[in-house]
Amino acid sequence: MCKNVAEIKPNTNISEDYEGWINLPAWEGFESRNGFYGSKDSETKSKGDIRVHIIGTLRESTYFLSQAQFNAIKFLKENSELIRDSLLNALLNDYPNAKEIYGDLMPEIKTLVDYKDNIGITFIHVMDSEKDNYAYIGFELGCSWDSEHGAGVMMHKDKVIKVGEAYESFSI
Repeated sequence: MCKNVAEIKPNTNISEDYEGWINLPAWEGFESRNGFYGSKDSETKSKGDIRVHIIGTLRESTYFLSQAQFNAIKFLKENSELIRDSLLNALLNDYPNAKEIYGDLMPEIKTLVDYKDNIGITFIHVMDSEKDNYAYIGFELGCSWDSEHGAGVMMHKDKVIKVGEAYESFSI
């Protein structure tokens, strides 16, 4: 398995598209979505191990993990429950819109807990864009209502920036 991204220090030389993983206990019990296009890869629930994609920050023709990316990863690790709840509340607030788009494919979701059996994180994207010395982080989700495009949430710290299909998680 690739390196735990929580162990990478700022200014470490990484590739343009670095892949690693992180363990976020707040996401234990959600669907395991490491299959093709974010499909379920197991009936066993997630243990919180999540793939991470870091877009290296270019400096003098070399890609590095920036201080802002390091800060964002550290914030994510230390505040995973707060971030999870903010993300799920944004999805719940967007539920009427999603229901209108997906109709009968959209499961009945009334509480945050209802998402546990309907979504799982496919990738966390640590962007090279930043604000206030924290990088933006996108959450690419596999979901039961859209097996082709999935869902995506872009965040800055614990604030949701946008919600939509998976591409929202890697476009800022």
